[in-house]
Amino acid sequence: MKRKLAKTGFKSPYDSNYDDDDDPYEYNSGDDVEDGNKESFIEKEAQKIGEKGKAAYFKRGTFRCPYCTTKPKPKDGIYEHLMSHARGLSTGAADIKTRAEHAALLKALGPI
Repeated sequence: MKRKLAKTGFKSPYDSNYDDDDDPYEYNSGDDVEDGNKESFIEKEAQKIGEKGKAAYFKRGTFRCPYCTTKPKPKDGIYEHLMSHARGLSTGAADIKTRAEHAALLKALGPI
């Protein structure tokens, strides 16, 4: 077994020095969002959103979520409802990327 592991370069899980920590790592554009790079993704997205400013998400008199494009959320377009929408999806969405996007929106726009 040791020879096979030596050839492949993988560490043995039975080795006392085996380290299986999922350390955070940097998100690069085009990467999949995972637990390890979620914080980095949130930082980069929040920076992009912050550069655009709140006015970029205020069109035709209503606030809209930039990530929910098929069914615009919130329907009434009130800023507090946009923040409530982002808060809910940042904790309750099934997909990690959706949670991270809405967490970034919440972080960047924040309170009025």
